[in-house]
Amino acid sequence: MRYLRDQALKKHTSFKIGGPADLFCVPRSVEEVKEAIKYAKGRRMRLAVLGAGTNVLALDRGFRGLVIKLGNGLNGIKVEGNRVRVGAGVLIPRLIKKLVVSGLGGLEFLAGIPGSVGGAVMMNAGAWGKDIGRYVEEVVVLNGSGREKIIKKKKLGFGYRRSRLQSKNWIVVEVVLRLRRQKKRTSEKKMREYLAKRKETQPLGIPNSGSIFKNPKGDFAGRLIEKAGCKGMRVGDAQVSAKHGNFIVNLGDARAQDVIKLMTALQRAVRVKLEPEIKILVERSFSR
Repeated sequence: MRYLRDQALKKHTSFKIGGPADLFCVPRSVEEVKEAIKYAKGRRMRLAVLGAGTNVLALDRGFRGLVIKLGNGLNGIKVEGNRVRVGAGVLIPRLIKKLVVSGLGGLEFLAGIPGSVGGAVMMNAGAWGKDIGRYVEEVVVLNGSGREKIIKKKKLGFGYRRSRLQSKNWIVVEVVLRLRRQKKRTSEKKMREYLAKRKETQPLGIPNSGSIFKNPKGDFAGRLIEKAGCKGMRVGDAQVSAKHGNFIVNLGDARAQDVIKLMTALQRAVRVKLEPEIKILVERSFSR
């Protein structure tokens, strides 16, 4: 497996923001992920994991350590009746298309989300009151020593945009979903409806990282930001979307510090506490 030096992270994030990683690799199998973990551990390097690079902000300074990108090497989809075994690197749009042709429904609400399955489960991605966690049966993870562990749903601690996985230094390599039988035309109709909603309300086609803040209980972050008159607010090339208040877009050459300054300004403008949904890629130990 090749370890690339000084790979620009902006090439691997949907925000198109981020400086160089000291080392960067794209494993072609679970065994190569294990190899990368041991490589970093043996050199006492910090470790970070990327899927599709959505919902993440890479810093301008980059990453001092090894970044593992889970992609085509972990892209298997195996349908076993109502259960589906999915590699963590599988992109959400591809998974949904496979489910539709297999006569399985439930995840249509994720249509239009460009992330990977591993990242979606890690943060319990969802929309319109639904989330992926309710369909997860178990996940396969690698710990800090590269050993495989199977974590059952009851131990995953799913909640609104959170899971126990976020507090553990584990790498999700496979997800097992349990879905329901559904006619193809029903799934396709639901997908069209959800995609139409996204097209109408979200700044598709402009670099962004999805929702910036979690919705406070009983309200919507976008509504609060818009009510505070912050639509269109700008710091450098980072701007609050004119289409949706809870999206920050990169107009061309935005830096991570611009996004962070803009997020801080929004938190000050809105009286209700806004908790970030986006994850900042920072160096941390990988010990468990």
